[in-house]
Amino acid sequence: MRSFLVSLLTVLAAATASGQLVDADLAAAQNGGGCYPTGLHPALFDMITLVDPEWAPLVNGTVVDSDPILVHATATGMHGDTGGDFPATHVRSDVNYFLQPDPEDEHFLGTANGGNLEFEWEAGALPAWAWAGAGDRVVALGRWIFDCGHPDPRAGNCSQTVTQACAIDSDCAAPSCPTCSGAETCQNQHWGYSSELHPPYAEAVIRREGAILEGWRDRRAVPATRADVYVSADAGGAGDRCILTHQPDPNDLFDTECFPLSQPVAQVNRQDFAFDLPLPPRPRHGMLVTRRELRPAPGGVPARLRVKPLLWGPSPHLEVRVLLTGDPKHPDAPLPTGFAGSLWAGWRNDPTRLTHIRVEITGAVIRNALQRVHPISPRLCSVGHAPCETNADCAAGVCRGAGTAKAWHLQVAADGHWTELAGLESVSAGDVIPQSIRYDEYLPADGALHLEMDGVARECVTSMFGKSLNTDILELGLTNGIACLNSTEHSAGRIDVRYPGPDFGSGAGVADYESVSSGGEGGHCSATSLQQCVVDEDCPGIESCVAEGGAVALRYRIEKLPACPHRDHGAWWDRDHDEDDCEER
Repeated sequence: MRSFLVSLLTVLAAATASGQLVDADLAAAQNGGGCYPTGLHPALFDMITLVDPEWAPLVNGTVVDSDPILVHATATGMHGDTGGDFPATHVRSDVNYFLQPDPEDEHFLGTANGGNLEFEWEAGALPAWAWAGAGDRVVALGRWIFDCGHPDPRAGNCSQTVTQACAIDSDCAAPSCPTCSGAETCQNQHWGYSSELHPPYAEAVIRREGAILEGWRDRRAVPATRADVYVSADAGGAGDRCILTHQPDPNDLFDTECFPLSQPVAQVNRQDFAFDLPLPPRPRHGMLVTRRELRPAPGGVPARLRVKPLLWGPSPHLEVRVLLTGDPKHPDAPLPTGFAGSLWAGWRNDPTRLTHIRVEITGAVIRNALQRVHPISPRLCSVGHAPCETNADCAAGVCRGAGTAKAWHLQVAADGHWTELAGLESVSAGDVIPQSIRYDEYLPADGALHLEMDGVARECVTSMFGKSLNTDILELGLTNGIACLNSTEHSAGRIDVRYPGPDFGSGAGVADYESVSSGGEGGHCSATSLQQCVVDEDCPGIESCVAEGGAVALRYRIEKLPACPHRDHGAWWDRDHDEDDCEER
């Protein structure tokens, strides 16, 4: 076995050195990897094997610990918390970026990746202000893994009964293959495991935008480059040793209690996190200006930031280093536990004219609550099965079940800056959930304002997150527990609109909008058209649910503001400034 692992490591090292893609077949345990696939026709409880573990390192995949990798890439797409992840290995579902690595980092891709490297970090553990938007540059440091939960096999054949398709050896034995001999093996099968950066523990999201970089004396916006930087050992279940430890008997996962998570595997202090922050084009007489905005650091001990300007040459930039190994100037200080903050850089005296656009998100309109008429897991007494809300409602036994899932989760972004909406813990059709979210954008006349929103209505599977499967079954009962585990959260659809300059949707100066999501679930019953539904069972008789989507609308205001600091910022105006500076910028 040792010689096989040495060969495997040699193959991986050679692929990395040559820039070749990593062979997805190396993920499977029978090939020396850390993923344990199922047969072509697994029973329900066989599927537990796929999360034992759900993520395994590409190199030396049979152990939990792995060397972090540093990836430089561009986000071709992303989504926030839209559900869909396995509850017993997550506290919340993941935020996903779809990254196109820079040419020098393409060797981190696997043969099954399709050109993108997924970045996944649990929502809640990664705050929304640090999420990337499509088109943003991303530099990230963290765990390079195969996603064991998605083997996507390409069937081979049994060694003697060559007409029998198979994925693993048990497919070549009874009962899967009654005519196979007892000693046959599966051969020629291939796997579709994708490589991922899952999870990172450090990221920098880099984008171009207009920003105010200086204080009271000159508060005009100029073109700038922004980096949102976040470092944390907390990545949810995918970053916890208990979740990542392989159990020789997968059934042991039912009563392995890992929550609350307490064993992060991130090696935050192993190396500094460094990246380059490119600068906007330098104007004549331009002088470098930077601004920082620090937030409370995860774990309470912030890393220090070292910034080195490199202003000459074809690509002026800042070398940024997050000192995770400690500050050499303060060797006795405790090691940092994380970092959270933003850095902007641009040029004083930049004459570029920018328009100040303010976007205020004022409400979310629930057009279809996406709630089943008959919940998957009704709340019933364990003895007698009478409806209940609490244990006090039951003469005997306890009250079990998830009941109707009424919570939603939505997130909104203006030009890639994400925020999670509030007040969605319990919603009903027709509700208008007030919001108070403000974005101040500074845009060139030939640019555009880009607004996005996506999200889900929760389902009973949501009640299973952050618990062992055994705890979930005790709370829900076996039948309801299985039904909930097989359920999915309901897509609310997506809003994706652009307002071009020079007015950016502000009309004569201010305009109010209500944009309806497109796609997603929900609709009306085929004959009883006024009755909303999510699935056919919500409709009377033999009627079906006619999907139409558009379950939510977003209300917002777009306002064009004057660029003068004394007008739109309330700051004292330096009398020495020329009044021409009050023109739009």
